[in-house]
Amino acid sequence: MSEITAKIKEAMKRFRYEAKTVSIAHLPEVQEAVGELVRQGLVSKLLYEKWHFYLDTNKDLPEAKTIVIVAIPQPFTRMQFEWQGTVYPAEIAPGRITRADESHVEEILNNMLRVGRYKVVRAHLALKTLAVQSGLAKYGRNNISYVPGMGSFLRLIAFYTDSPCEEDNWQEVEAMKDCENCSLCREKCPTGSIPDDRFLIHAENCLGSLNEREPDFPYWVQYQPDWQNALIGCMLCQSVCPVNKPYLKNIVAGPQFSEEETGLILNRTPWDKLPQETRQKLEFAERNYPPLSSNLSALIEKQKKTRQR
Repeated sequence: MSEITAKIKEAMKRFRYEAKTVSIAHLPEVQEAVGELVRQGLVSKLLYEKWHFYLDTNKDLPEAKTIVIVAIPQPFTRMQFEWQGTVYPAEIAPGRITRADESHVEEILNNMLRVGRYKVVRAHLALKTLAVQSGLAKYGRNNISYVPGMGSFLRLIAFYTDSPCEEDNWQEVEAMKDCENCSLCREKCPTGSIPDDRFLIHAENCLGSLNEREPDFPYWVQYQPDWQNALIGCMLCQSVCPVNKPYLKNIVAGPQFSEEETGLILNRTPWDKLPQETRQKLEFAERNYPPLSSNLSALIEKQKKTRQR
């Protein structure tokens, strides 16, 4: 391991991050992995575009030699919404509130690499594919990436750098051995998105993407059991996973929303009409704000019914 690589890994571990490097020579393989799924019809073009799998080359740093992929452990965030005299908790799935962590990772890399006058820029790639093929993560049956010491409760971020790649970790895709005799995630999935006849999930039916659609999620979703379990996304397949058991209680307190703020959200107040303080609290949802009203309304109604039993 080179001195630079060793220092990067040491700095990352100090904050419980994990990092791997691969040569820029593998960039076409990362691009092709996703492109092939689209050609086979395993990922719809609409979903492909929505997920922003940027397949452009490293145009912001043409001289890049290395791709750095980093996993950041992420807790659940529990927010509170006051409505009609009652406070309703709402959890945000790990990986949604990210900007501070991502900026921190970029700062670490810049500090390590500027000594050699190397540059660092963000890499917009198929991060799960990159994480698994770099050996940083392994796939679960639910097609989610798992990193030792984090489970699937993490955020992935990648960078290009023009520093030499002295440790190329590229490898074949691997699935977790824990999944070989386990089907809990498939059995728990409310929309049947995790099949037993193929590795890739039916992402077009996954609640994690359905409840982010604009303006509303499909009507049939409401008839599925446990369909509303998080303010954004879906946590059922990850919550039931035995590998994630040690991390389920890792919850941090998030913003609290007043009765007035909750009303603004439920009434679909346009983003630019919200008070600045409210927008700051909702920073995690800026790109997915329109569906938030439907999700919050459904979550409140579900909790009301539960409390009335």
